[in-house]
Amino acid sequence: MKVLLSLACAGLTVAAWPASAADLFGTAPPLTMPASQGPTVFEAGSNWYIRGDLGISFDEAPTISLPSISAPPPGLVATPYTTSAGTNWSTTNFTGGLGAGYRFNDYLRFDATWDYRTGPGATRNTAVICPYPPTTGASSQTTGLAAGNVYNTSDICNGTTTIKQYNNAFLANGYVDLGTYGGFTPYVGGGLGLNMNVMTGSFNAYQANDGQAYAPYLTPAGGFPQIWVNPQGQPISPQPAIAFGQQYWSRSISSTTYSFAWALSAGFGFQLNPSTTLDIGYRYLNSGETTRLISPQTGMTLRQNNASQQLRVGIRYVLQ
Repeated sequence: MKVLLSLACAGLTVAAWPASAADLFGTAPPLTMPASQGPTVFEAGSNWYIRGDLGISFDEAPTISLPSISAPPPGLVATPYTTSAGTNWSTTNFTGGLGAGYRFNDYLRFDATWDYRTGPGATRNTAVICPYPPTTGASSQTTGLAAGNVYNTSDICNGTTTIKQYNNAFLANGYVDLGTYGGFTPYVGGGLGLNMNVMTGSFNAYQANDGQAYAPYLTPAGGFPQIWVNPQGQPISPQPAIAFGQQYWSRSISSTTYSFAWALSAGFGFQLNPSTTLDIGYRYLNSGETTRLISPQTGMTLRQNNASQQLRVGIRYVLQ
């Protein structure tokens, strides 16, 4: 009997234990699964910008030389040789460009740009000696023998050169902003890249006596050696670089030249609103010097010092 009472008390004690434990440690929270989340979204473009610029460019005009035919030989004074630039030889040109860039902080930004620029061109006139056919033989006044063919300095051709050119410059640029003062942010910068210069045009020579295109076949006078002499029959030294035979002086001009380009710039920006900045600046762009041999027969050569000083106005727009 005592044994049964003892077992009953023990059972009641064990049954009451969970409730006491729950009161002591509190009720455990229900098990929950974390809520599902959508894909993470990153903000892009707060420091990226695009730009557009327009301006004027001050360029050096190309020089034209005809060293093989234009320079009169020594001793031939009063040779009617002239070169004129012409009144419409343009050196003030248009420039414009587009680009995109990134601002790293308040002081440093980079961009890549493409710029189109017209080059100096128009018409240049040149007068040169051009022997008219038929050639006249001359004998030496001392020996009486056939000396050569007379180089008549009164035989003149008027040469007209017409040129058009344009440039495409592709640059990677860096800028340092120097702080903001009264809403204006001055900056300095520089760039490196590639320039493509395209030049087209023509050179035409016309005989001054009749206006006809100069393209004769110069045949030596019969029995006289193929040497240019003065009217007294004395050989000219050095000999004019005009060979006997067919003359091909007129030429079309078409060439494309690629060259390294570099730029230095300075200016200031003025923020029109949080997204738009007005950019006014100066840029010096140098694409080197190009030399083109237009005609091997005449030695006609065009030289272009492709350096440009530019005043530019543009807009930088921040992509939000």
